[in-house]
Amino acid sequence: MICKELKIPIILEKTEALSGRILHQHPKIPLIEKDLRKRKAGYKGESTIYYHLTFLRDKRYKVFYNVRLPIFLNHFQMDFLLLTPFYILIIEVKNISGVVTIDPFIKQLTRTHKGVTEGFVDPVSQVLRYKLLLQKWLITNKLKHPPIEHLVVFSNPSTTLNYTVPPEPNNPYKQIIHAQNVIDKMKEFNEKHPTPTVTNKELLKMKRLILRNHEEPEVDILTAYSLSKNDILTGVRCENCQHIPMIRISASWSCSKCHNSSKTAHTKAIQEYFLLLNNHLTNREIRNFLHLNSRNTAYKLLKSFQLQTQGCTKSVTYSKPTR
Repeated sequence: MICKELKIPIILEKTEALSGRILHQHPKIPLIEKDLRKRKAGYKGESTIYYHLTFLRDKRYKVFYNVRLPIFLNHFQMDFLLLTPFYILIIEVKNISGVVTIDPFIKQLTRTHKGVTEGFVDPVSQVLRYKLLLQKWLITNKLKHPPIEHLVVFSNPSTTLNYTVPPEPNNPYKQIIHAQNVIDKMKEFNEKHPTPTVTNKELLKMKRLILRNHEEPEVDILTAYSLSKNDILTGVRCENCQHIPMIRISASWSCSKCHNSSKTAHTKAIQEYFLLLNNHLTNREIRNFLHLNSRNTAYKLLKSFQLQTQGCTKSVTYSKPTR
């Protein structure tokens, strides 16, 4: 049973919007493009695991994607969290290609790909930290809970996994698998934990509190890359050739480069405004961003979005839609 569905992470949406809006030849472009590739790969890997988990039709499995919970004035975020009456499972997803070598003794992961060897954050140490934080969160919220298990799952089937020394059966580093083996691994957990330790009522309470306490991260993407509003291209982008800006003619947008015409090209531009610049805007701000002269035209375009508003007449502000 899916309790929190897969959706594109906000950091990926903002990085993608920034990639298309940053000034041409800006020195931060290579870094932004590198981060965009990594975040797309991460989301692709999580989508692969999500696909396998959708086969868990039994209602005793409660699946949460990308849960972020507060703890001690901070937060911790898990790629996947599964609740059952028998055990809890935290899944850390890695989409790393090439030959991956895990050293359980010095807690290190290295990847060799196309002749280049580089180190990564040890995913087992990472997921064990989440396990500890989840235990503390459950205790803090006075929630009785079953044993907590963990998995590190590599989503790319072509990734070769090696150990420097094979871990012992009960070693946490033993819980590293490929995505296609997730369901089989859960069968092992089912055999390991045959007796329920919480009631369905207690499990439902846990589910409600997780959903209630989950907090989406607030990411100021410009600050993250030390950018300002002046680094962002304004105007409506042509859906056909990607040229910016299009020109408003009558009730349509016209591209001066490929002569494509569109009535809805402003939609993505307004979405990107919310992603990059602010959670709210005014009529004047959207006119400046879309290169519009008419206050009435801007009003009609904003009205079509059915955005939440505050204030009245010329002082009205429009807030971004909830995800």
